[in-house]
Amino acid sequence: MRKILIMATLVVFVFSLQAQTIRDEIQDNLRCSASNYMAYPNPVQHKLTPAPKGKKPFYISHYGRHGSRYHNRARTYDIPYQMLAKADSLGKLTPLGRSVLARLAVIRQDAYQHWGELTALGASQHRDIMRRMVERFPEIFEGKVEVDARSTTVPRCILSMENAMLQLAKMVPQANIHHNATQRDMYYLNQQDRYLFSLKMDSATQVAYNAFAQHHEHNKRLINSLFNDTAYSNKIDGGELNYFLFKIASNIQSTEISKSITLYDLFTDDEVYANWRKENAWWYVAFGGCTINGGLQPYTQRNLLRRIIQQADSCLRLEHPGVQLRYGHDTVVLPLVCLLDINGYGLATDNLESLDRRRWANYKISPMAANLQLVFYREGPDDQDVLLKVLLNENEATLPLKSAEGCYYHWSDFRDYYLAKLDAFDKQEIGKQKK
Repeated sequence: MRKILIMATLVVFVFSLQAQTIRDEIQDNLRCSASNYMAYPNPVQHKLTPAPKGKKPFYISHYGRHGSRYHNRARTYDIPYQMLAKADSLGKLTPLGRSVLARLAVIRQDAYQHWGELTALGASQHRDIMRRMVERFPEIFEGKVEVDARSTTVPRCILSMENAMLQLAKMVPQANIHHNATQRDMYYLNQQDRYLFSLKMDSATQVAYNAFAQHHEHNKRLINSLFNDTAYSNKIDGGELNYFLFKIASNIQSTEISKSITLYDLFTDDEVYANWRKENAWWYVAFGGCTINGGLQPYTQRNLLRRIIQQADSCLRLEHPGVQLRYGHDTVVLPLVCLLDINGYGLATDNLESLDRRRWANYKISPMAANLQLVFYREGPDDQDVLLKVLLNENEATLPLKSAEGCYYHWSDFRDYYLAKLDAFDKQEIGKQKK
């Protein structure tokens, strides 16, 4: 009966998440259209499924993306501002165009020399995630818990880690915290695979993506609303201006000025949705299981997955293994989730038009501060039947494995399945190199 109740609860939860279409979700919450620029939404699941009888949480293995940040490059702010400023100097802007120019000036000044830096919201996101982790799994954080935290060498990732560690130290003053950011860990925290990256946008893939993007390019109305001279606006690269305006509109939510400024009012619902679809498809092609380019991009995170498995096997021998935390990037979280095929996000298709219908949505996978938590359970140190559950952005998630009970899986099944998957890929790649 208990198993039936757990499964029924999961079915209701999953159904509630999928009741709306992706378009409905975006229309109800424009922040979703920001794709990977979406500010962390906080978990929608407030009560986790109870563990199987006798099992208690004892170890967490985690990977998290840095929190909300400014755009990486000055050009993201400069290009649209300069395009509109030049038009304004020639008297070619409508009243709306001048309003947008004024807003861009404020946004650009706010971001000046903060390129790629963590925002105040980004810092608080990681403090909150750590707070909930401690509150949800108090058994793991009892006493002098061992905490090993590693970050990539990028400042916004280091600061995300440090904010989490400050929160942890405040809540668990006895915690034995080790934290570091070194080039030595980069091979698995942010693996750079030149060969797989070279396949990402090969000629066939570029043609397919360009055709999709062109089909969903809707910028004529926007351009006409900003410029008062058609002859002048026809010389403007409408696609480029639309791209940068929407990119800036998407990321305002991660900054303090979101309380007073928006650019979402420039776009109709159809335009918002079209812009999201183009960005979503790009992320799927670049980091997902897209079969146009071979479907191999998730394997860029094979070093990380092996590391997670190896470290877990080592930690499970300990009486109190504690917590292992890793901080990095969306370009790691998203392909890792696809490699694990969490919630079906390992989807393999060449049909970019089908992504939203099949609920492959980047904002669900890798928003700002996205995180993956593997939580391990056992009855005691001598219990050989270790279970785990996966939390994606702090919500219980599914794996392509037979569950032990509800959202709980046997660690041995997890380890064997994914090591076999990684070994098969390595064998295939070695074979290619010998030819």
